[in-house]
Amino acid sequence: MSRTAQVVSAAVVMGLLLVATGVSTALSDRILDVGYLTRDPTAIAGVPWWTGAISRLTNLAWAVAATASLMASQVAPRSRRWPLLLLGVLSAALAIDDTMLVHEAVLPRLGFPEGLLLVLYALTGLVLAGFWLRTSWRSEVQLAFFTGGAMLALSVVVDVLSKELYLLEDGAKLVGVLAWCFCGVWGLDKDPA
Repeated sequence: MSRTAQVVSAAVVMGLLLVATGVSTALSDRILDVGYLTRDPTAIAGVPWWTGAISRLTNLAWAVAATASLMASQVAPRSRRWPLLLLGVLSAALAIDDTMLVHEAVLPRLGFPEGLLLVLYALTGLVLAGFWLRTSWRSEVQLAFFTGGAMLALSVVVDVLSKELYLLEDGAKLVGVLAWCFCGVWGLDKDPA
C-alpha cells in the first residue's frame, strides 16, 4: 500500500471514529456530551492527575508491545513472522481489553462471563508459546517472551485470588508487558541461537 493510501486510510478511520463519537453521544442517554468520550478520565472524574498512572503507563506499554511485534512481523525472517504477528495481535487485543475494561465491565454486562475470556486469553497464550518454542530465537528473545508470559499469568492469578494486592497484580502485568515490548525488537535478529 502506498504512503498516500496509508495516510488517506488513517484519515478515513479517524473521521469515522469522530462521526461514531458524535452519533453515540446523540443516541445515548448515558453519554452526557462528547467530552465524556474524548477527554481524559481523570479530568472528567475530577481526581488528581496521578490517579491510575501505572495503569496508563501499562496501557502505553501494551501499545508499544503490539506495534513492535506487528511491525517486526512484516520484516522478520519468514520463520518468525507468525509468532511475531500472533504476539502483536494478542498484545493489541489485551491493550484494548485493559484500556477499555472489556473483560471486567463491558462483556459481563452483555452476558459474557469474565472467566471465559480469561480462559480464551490463556489458551491463546499457550498456542503462541507453542509457536514460540518451535521457532529459533536467541536466548534473550526466548527469555523476554516467557518472562512476559509468566508475569502476565502471575498478574491474572493474583487478580483472581485477591482484589487487594494491587501492587503485585499491576506490577507483574507491567513487567510482563515490558518484557513483550522487547520481543518485537529483538525478534528481528537474523542470528538464531
